[in-house]
Amino acid sequence: MKTVARCNTHFQADVIKGNLENEGFHPVVFDSSMDSFLPLNTLYKDNKIFVNVPDQEYQAAKEYLASPSNEPT
Repeated sequence: MKTVARCNTHFQADVIKGNLENEGFHPVVFDSSMDSFLPLNTLYKDNKIFVNVPDQEYQAAKEYLASPSNEPT
């Protein structure tokens, strides 16, 4: 698995995951933080929530996420 996105919130990670799933990718959200126990961790913005995809999907997923139609407005 390779990381295609680093997020500060679960909401952001879930949106990216959903968009990737809609395009046929197989993303997994990995959270290495303890935000549920210590919410102050989010103040440090360590990007502890990762969206990962299988190695063989990495390049295509990065290209999809970088395309202008997927950038926030």
